[in-house]
Parts: sequence; C-alpha cells; structure tokens
Amino acid sequence: MKRIFAISIIALICFEVKSQNKEIKRIISTAKRDSTDKTCKLLFDDFYTSFESDEGLANPKFLSATMKLVTLKSDTSLVNNYLSVFLQQYVNSTSEPKKALLWIRALKNEYPKVYGNIHPLILLYEGESLINDGQTDKAYKHFIDFHENYHNSVMSIVYVFRTERDKNLAKTWLSVLKSLHPNHWVVKNLK
Repeated sequence: MKRIFAISIIALICFEVKSQNKEIKRIISTAKRDSTDKTCKLLFDDFYTSFESDEGLANPKFLSATMKLVTLKSDTSLVNNYLSVFLQQYVNSTSEPKKALLWIRALKNEYPKVYGNIHPLILLYEGESLINDGQTDKAYKHFIDFHENYHNSVMSIVYVFRTERDKNLAKTWLSVLKSLHPNHWVVKNLK
C-alpha cells in the first residue's frame, strides 16, 4: 500500500513538473525583451538590497518591491514582464521546492538574455530552493560559488555558514559574520 502511494506521489510530481515546463515555454515564447528597460532589474535590486540590509524585510524597499511585483506581473504591456511573472511564480511555489527550482532556474536562464548577467537575488533564491529540496551539499557548493562572485554578499556567507558540515569551518564563518555584519537582521539571530 505504501508503495502504491509513493508511486502515485511520484507520478503526480512528474505531471506537475511537465505542466510547469509547458507553462514556462509558453511564457518565454510570448516574451517581449528589451535590455534598455530597467524596470524589472530595479525590482530585483530592491528585493536583494532588502535582504542584504540590516533592516531586512522591514526595509521599506521590500514592501515597495513586493507591491510593485504584483503590479508588474499583471502589466502585460511591459517589456520584460515575463521576468516578474517568473519571480512571482517562484514566490508562490516556495512551499513546493521542486516547482520553485523550475521557476527560479527558468529565471536564471532568462534574466541574462535581457540584462547580460545573473542577478544575485536569483542565486539567493536558487540556493534556498536547493536547501528546501533537501539538496544541502549542492546548496553548499552553490553558496560558495555565489560568495566567490559576490564577495560583499552577507546572505551568501550566511548560507555558507548554515550549510557548512565542518563545525570548525562553520564557527569561522560565523565569526566572520559576527565581526563584519553584527547588525544584519539574520546575523543577529545566528548562534
């Protein structure tokens, strides 16, 4: 009985993944891209700046970005609108890590086609999705790479610390965080 239930769950997940992939392809096929329009880039910047700031989610930019995301996602006339759609779909699926990974990886693939590079917010969310999906070793490697590319990212160090398996190295990462970023909203709660 347990085996039948497990097979049913796997089949349902495969169906959902296939359905999400179709939706992603459909959205991409109708996308309007324009690298000169910075609306979505600024949105991503505001979210990321909030995570990096000492205020965190209490940063007024975070609330503003959240409201703006809803507006942009609905504005089908906006070029690069599909980037905000992918971000919203990711946010809506964070409780389902496999689904969240599909959306954030689609965003990771598409964002550089518009703006030329991968935004650090995307890297942050991809790593969090790996953790949520139980892929801690991959998440650790991901956050090490993230930190190498964005040395000043507090959140990259936070997640390297959280996914580090070597207790002595974890203590070193924590020490770095506490000495360099003692007032950061996440760092304050780390032990």
